[in-house]
Amino acid sequence: MKPEIPLIILSFRQSSILQGEKRRRSDEIPPGYRKRSGIRADHRVEYPSLCRLRPESLHCGLYHPAGIKKVDTVETPFGIRTLRFDPDKGFFLNGKNIKLKGVCCHQDHAGVGAALPDRVHEFRIEKLKEMGCNAYRCSHNPPAPELLDACDRLGMLVMDENRIMESSPEILSQLKSLVLRDRNHPSIIMWSLGNEEDRVQGTAKGERFASTMTRLVKSIDPSRPVTMAETLQMKKVYRGLSI
Repeated sequence: MKPEIPLIILSFRQSSILQGEKRRRSDEIPPGYRKRSGIRADHRVEYPSLCRLRPESLHCGLYHPAGIKKVDTVETPFGIRTLRFDPDKGFFLNGKNIKLKGVCCHQDHAGVGAALPDRVHEFRIEKLKEMGCNAYRCSHNPPAPELLDACDRLGMLVMDENRIMESSPEILSQLKSLVLRDRNHPSIIMWSLGNEEDRVQGTAKGERFASTMTRLVKSIDPSRPVTMAETLQMKKVYRGLSI
C-alpha cells in the first residue's frame, strides 16, 4: 500500500480557511519511500488572501502521513501574490505600483554582534516600518531565516543576497542552497548574485559568472528577477541579469 501525504492549506491564524473554504489534497509516494523521494503537486486556490505590505498575510502548508498515528508534520508558511518590474513605471505588487523605499542592512546589531536573538530581527524590521521603509536588502550575505520570517509577518519586501560571485561548484552549491531555503518566503521579491565584485566587474569572466549563476537561480525559481550590486564606475551591464 502506498502511503498518503495529505496537504491542508490554512490561513495564518490556523483557521483552516482561505476566503471561506478549506483546501485539501492527498498525494502518494511509491514503494521504497524510505529512500529519497519527491512529490510534485499543483493546488488551485480560488480566492486567496493576497500578501500585501501589512502584517500577517500568510498561509501555511501542513503535511503529514495519513493514518491513525501521525508520524511527522512539516509546517511551511508561504504567501500568494504577484510581482513584476516595469522599466518605466517601477515595481508592482498585486498589480499596484509600489515605490520601493529601502535600506541596505548588515545583519550585525550594535551592542549585540552578528548572532542575534530572534526578537532583535523583529525589532529592527518594526522600527524600519515605523520610519516608512518598505524594502530591505540583505547586505551582503544570506540572511538568517528568522529575519525573513519577520519580514514575511510584518510586510517588508526583501532583496535576498548571495555572498560570493563565482561559478565554482562550491559557490554554486551555496547559491542553490540559498534559493532552495528561502524561495517560499513571500517577502522576497528578487535575488542578488553579489555586491561590488571589483575583481571581475566588466570582464568576460565576470559575465560568465553572472550568466551561470543566473541560469541556476532561474532553474530553481523562475518567478523572481535576478540582479546584483555594482560599483558606480561600472559601465558594462552583465547580460542575463533581470535588473
